Amino acid sequence: MPEVLKSLPRFLPEIALTAALLLVVLVDATGIKARNALSRLLTALGLAAALALSLADHGVPSETWSGMLVADPMGSFFKALLVGASLVVALAFTFRNSAELHGLGQGEFHALLLAVTLSNLLLASANDLAMLYLALEMVSITSYVMVAYFKGDRMSNEASLKYVLFGAVSTGAMVYGMSLLYGLTGSTSLPTIRAFLSEGLTDQNRFAVYLIALLIFAGFGFKTAAVPFHFWCPDVYQGAPTPVTAFLSVAPKAAGFSIMLRFFFGGLSSHGATPWDLSGLIDWTWLLMLISVLTMTVGNVAALTQTNMKRLLAYSSIAHAGYVMMGVVALSENGARALMIYLLAYVVMNLGAFLVVTLVHKQDGTFDLRDYAGLSKRAPGLTFAMAIFLFSLMGIPPLVGFMGKFYVFAAVIERGPSYWAYGTIGAVNAAIGAYYYARVLKTMIIDEPHVEKPAFRLPTADLAWIAALAAANILPLLFWSRVEAWARASLSIYAGL
Repeated sequence: MPEVLKSLPRFLPEIALTAALLLVVLVDATGIKARNALSRLLTALGLAAALALSLADHGVPSETWSGMLVADPMGSFFKALLVGASLVVALAFTFRNSAELHGLGQGEFHALLLAVTLSNLLLASANDLAMLYLALEMVSITSYVMVAYFKGDRMSNEASLKYVLFGAVSTGAMVYGMSLLYGLTGSTSLPTIRAFLSEGLTDQNRFAVYLIALLIFAGFGFKTAAVPFHFWCPDVYQGAPTPVTAFLSVAPKAAGFSIMLRFFFGGLSSHGATPWDLSGLIDWTWLLMLISVLTMTVGNVAALTQTNMKRLLAYSSIAHAGYVMMGVVALSENGARALMIYLLAYVVMNLGAFLVVTLVHKQDGTFDLRDYAGLSKRAPGLTFAMAIFLFSLMGIPPLVGFMGKFYVFAAVIERGPSYWAYGTIGAVNAAIGAYYYARVLKTMIIDEPHVEKPAFRLPTADLAWIAALAAANILPLLFWSRVEAWARASLSIYAGL
């Protein structure tokens, strides 16, 4: 009981989400006429409360719930990021502005959104292999249901089945790796594993740890859509409802990178040194670098030929996972800070692009890029906002996407000449990505439409969210010192020191 009472104050965001989830389920079960509006309101209030509680958590890094979870500044940063992304999805992507979700029940959707968000928070603060697995499975299972929200749609069901199959394979590999790690160290606690491995490794054990890390990385790679665990991504993004696709493109991906940081730096770093130093244990650089290069290259090259906007943004999401992983490859404090800043930027620029795609589909009933021809004349404001989102995804200054790329490239380059070729490959990939983003803009602004279409009539609420997300790609640069200070202050990680 004392342990429970001690842990509760650091568990308030999760409690707020759990309470909101139960209330949404109860309200939806009543069958009252206002249940859809009420479930959305409860979801927004629960997420807003969780966001405020995450931002207010400034306690000393410590274990909670008998070491299963951890409360530290890095966890609070990712909690705020994950809850914030879910809040934007809940408010900006509505059943009114989505032709795919219009007319369907809202209670189940909002309950699933809260459940995924709760599991994302547990994943971001997992301090034990058992909790890591349970949280990852909770994220996966609820995501499978969200993808198949079109119960009678063949493509949606097919996407969910592919998601389940790839998830089962990657999770099975991860669990096998965890069992080997437990057999090697005799513990599932990340700090205990860290202490054991830091005592020294024989050549046989060193090979075993490499194999274990690769198997466990299958679970992380599945969540972040990193190569070679990315095959589910394009089909799932295309088959799922666009609001679900937008959510999956940012929140579970950010949670995957958060646990990747915690696993490598909290469980495999050098005991007694800074948590950001892995050099005393195993040289991970080339393994992670290879995965990062393959991820950004496969994503960018495959996106060049896409004409479906959801598939194009899916491959774009894979490529950005490769860029974000540059922060992990740097294996440094600056690399971790760069990863955090990049994810912050990625949330606002990617959700903005998906919101535009959602609104165009609501108006024209298409995801085909060729049908975007002449959009600048019918919806100049929407085209301007899409230009901001795409320029930010390219990494063009003075947008937040540029700052994200600047930090990850700087973190890699400062590691020395052995990393410069890697940085050059990243720059080439950024140039490839700029081409297909520019192709979207060229279609919207320069190409002539095949048939005349009516002008867009967007509700005020949709215009406001488009404007807010566009501003979020520009305004943070006016107070960038605060953004950087938040990321720097969040670098404190509990590692059992």
